[in-house]
Amino acid sequence: MAKRAKKLGATGLISGLTLDPENRRRRTARGARMLVEALGQVGPARSIVIDEHDEVLAGNGVVVAAQEVGLTKLLVVEPDPDTLVAVRRRNLTPEQKRAVAMYDNRAGELAEWDAEQLAADKAQGRELTPWFDDQELRKHLRASAGLPISVKELPTTDVGDEFWIAIRGPLKSQAIALQKLRELMQEIEGVQVELGTIQQEAWTG
Repeated sequence: MAKRAKKLGATGLISGLTLDPENRRRRTARGARMLVEALGQVGPARSIVIDEHDEVLAGNGVVVAAQEVGLTKLLVVEPDPDTLVAVRRRNLTPEQKRAVAMYDNRAGELAEWDAEQLAADKAQGRELTPWFDDQELRKHLRASAGLPISVKELPTTDVGDEFWIAIRGPLKSQAIALQKLRELMQEIEGVQVELGTIQQEAWTG
């Protein structure tokens, strides 16, 4: 088991790990699928981080995806704090090497902050400012409270066929508002609206 893997290069089982119960980052459905696809096509290419109790500190989504594709083995290394761990993958084709880089960067983007967990951290007096500025933190706390979106009105002038619409709020709420706007505009006689022609500006604060 991973709990007995206390020396450099010790082996264990992925099933011996415990996911972070307070994980502040969660995968979108698309991001989770991409991790599974990446592990299935090119295999593991980045290390995760665990503590002395085998709880996952970084890489919760990777652990879940690894189990989904049937990976079981775990290699545990315990380097000095000033030593960077590199995962060497040999015999990859040029296209596989490109896929490793693309999966690594894109899968990281397809995740979102758990606003409720961040709010819980804030309520418990845990420090958040090293990772979020005041504006970012207000946005996440508003999302956790389920506050409605607001629309900021701007001075209007004559416009052509294309125009800007500014919507304030969480991305999911913005998408819902745009869909409702599309439905409303289509009810107006003689107005044709395509979502692709609506330029969205997300107001944060």
